Amino acid sequence: MVLEAIATINQAVNNFVWGIPAMVCIIGVGLLLSVRTGFLQIRKFPYAIKTTIGRMFRKKDASDGAMTPFQAVCTALAGTVGTGNIAGVAGAIAIGGPASYPLSQNAATEKN
Repeated sequence: MVLEAIATINQAVNNFVWGIPAMVCIIGVGLLLSVRTGFLQIRKFPYAIKTTIGRMFRKKDASDGAMTPFQAVCTALAGTVGTGNIAGVAGAIAIGGPASYPLSQNAATEKN
């Protein structure tokens, strides 16, 4: 009874917050910031592509203690994927208990 009332209230709040008001706020703030910065994301897009993708494939050895842009991209990607794996295992253990970890490892290494 109480849980149904909480679910109904939660659904009403979610429908209000994530409906039209949220879309108006998100689009409005995006337009405001675009105008205030002079559409920086459009003006500097070629420069961003040139400095990220263009330098990634340029043959340049890293000097002492420095990383090439490709190494930096790989490191950032590995950190993101690793964090997702840790969070996924933590969520699985929280929901399914400690037995979920060996089962997930078995599923990940099992071949068809």
